[in-house]
Amino acid sequence: MVNTNRHPYFEPAREPEYVFRFPLDRKEGRVAVNLREMVAQHLRKLLDLLNLTWRGEEVKIDGFSLLSDPEAIFELYPEPKSGPKRETCDPLDIYEPRLGYVRHLAESLLDVVEFEFQGRRVAVDGFRLRRPDQWLSTVGGAADILAHAASRCNLNCRFCYNLGSPPAFRPAPRAPEEEYREILTRISHYVPASGVGLFPRMGGPCEFLLHPRIMDLLAALRRKTQETIRIPTNGSLLGVQTIKRLTEFRPLFLDVSLNSASPTRRRWLMRDPRPDTAIESMACLQAAGLPYSVVIVPWPFPSTRDMIDDLKDTVAFADKSDPAFFQISLPGYSRFFAERELFDSDKVWMKIKETVRALRGKTNSPLILRPGLYEEYQDPESVNDPRPIGVIKNSPADMAGLRAGDRILTLCGLAVKNRPQARSLLTLLHQSDRNRIPMTVQRQGGKVDLELEPSRFDYPYDPRTVGNLGIVFASSGLPPSWIENLRRVVVLRRASCVLLLTSRLIQPALEKMIREQAHFSNVVLYLRVPVNHYFGGNIFMGDLLVVEDFVRAVHDFLDERLGRPDLILLPSSPFHLSGWGRDLRGTVYKELERRVGIPVALVHCDPIFD
Repeated sequence: MVNTNRHPYFEPAREPEYVFRFPLDRKEGRVAVNLREMVAQHLRKLLDLLNLTWRGEEVKIDGFSLLSDPEAIFELYPEPKSGPKRETCDPLDIYEPRLGYVRHLAESLLDVVEFEFQGRRVAVDGFRLRRPDQWLSTVGGAADILAHAASRCNLNCRFCYNLGSPPAFRPAPRAPEEEYREILTRISHYVPASGVGLFPRMGGPCEFLLHPRIMDLLAALRRKTQETIRIPTNGSLLGVQTIKRLTEFRPLFLDVSLNSASPTRRRWLMRDPRPDTAIESMACLQAAGLPYSVVIVPWPFPSTRDMIDDLKDTVAFADKSDPAFFQISLPGYSRFFAERELFDSDKVWMKIKETVRALRGKTNSPLILRPGLYEEYQDPESVNDPRPIGVIKNSPADMAGLRAGDRILTLCGLAVKNRPQARSLLTLLHQSDRNRIPMTVQRQGGKVDLELEPSRFDYPYDPRTVGNLGIVFASSGLPPSWIENLRRVVVLRRASCVLLLTSRLIQPALEKMIREQAHFSNVVLYLRVPVNHYFGGNIFMGDLLVVEDFVRAVHDFLDERLGRPDLILLPSSPFHLSGWGRDLRGTVYKELERRVGIPVALVHCDPIFD
């Protein structure tokens, strides 16, 4: 008798590789380009992909002439015509703009020529990749590969971030089998040791576990790598059998969007017809030994008081089942979600922050406010203070006796000066083979010596799924290297009047660091915070700013008549998504320079959302 029960690591027959296809715009009524405009468009597209240099120095160009007519100069970037602004973009413009260039090249060529085969006209409506392995780049790991399966959802949350995303970030789900074959191909090209894989193509922000082949995909990914797989889920599918299957793919970490432990409120908040499944999954995950976090988006309806009462009850309930930590996200919405103001954001956010801080002394699991910098940004002295807000239960830090509020003074005899340094040292120590890690902390005005043993831990802590030996900070802080990066750019550009555009969360601490560390001589430096017009709503994260927001901010500054800067500095984080210097609309940051006529440079900084 043949055993038909498949083990999750059974090696299946190799399926044919997925073909990556991309359509071309050949619609009737499409405006075709002439030969001169075709050349101009190609140049513009190329200049969004690369910098031209001469003997190591960057060269700026704004026009061209044809060798056949050198007297006629054609502008590459004429004044933009008035009209409705583009609301959508092609995800290829963000994730792999070289493919966007290939698409544009093919479309413009087809405007002026027709292809033939053996003397007959060939109608072309798309292209495919000849060799996918030529398109490998740095990717986000296993979770990013699996994100291509999260294209559908079974709930309809009232605060759904997906509904508040721009249209390009709400892709329609494809046939599950097509998604399955594509993800298998992505897994086959993934190189875990170097973090290299096929360029991402707009993954989904929806429910991973809803994909009918998710277990097969997890098995295929586990055969490829033993890295931790992190799965966000709304919890509605976390029944006993599903949890049992998931235990086969350790190391695994789940972020469970519980949002409310009240069946009535969860049913209303998430439109979940069976809220008890997610609520009961907390205890089931604990029993199965699967580490997880609890995600809560407090939603201030029907009232702020109802929201806060439910937040307290939900934290108290879930804390009994030992989540590794809680993630409390400030409720946000964009103009794509609601055009009118839904609530007084500052009052609601402040109330949530006060509640989270009050709850920390009453729970076993740490409570993290998202975004982390919101908790401290109005107190610049605290942003880089190496004081943990909590420790994960049964982690080496917890078992060594570290407490929330202890200030870390030394690690392995090395003096700790700030939070970014503490996190860097903890990361190195976490990955090392040290058996014992001495630590000195300041507690209630005195010094206390502790000793962490990395091998001493228990559930819910797992060193493969959580870092920093179980120590949790409010945020990653602001590395002093940011200021050094800023100074280096200013010096290299020989600037004397600089406009630095930053975000609401960064501004207070950044101003403090510049005063104390920058020591610019003969340089006038202005800081301004652009308004997030594109996303709108109550979105205030600097990482979500787009080029159009920066353009408006520069014009607003020029209206102040304080002088015209000779350099504009932008944080790199709004343009970090693909490594191609593009914002969430697919616009390259250099477009700002073309629009305002002032040199622009990026200052490297990591995204602040942690």
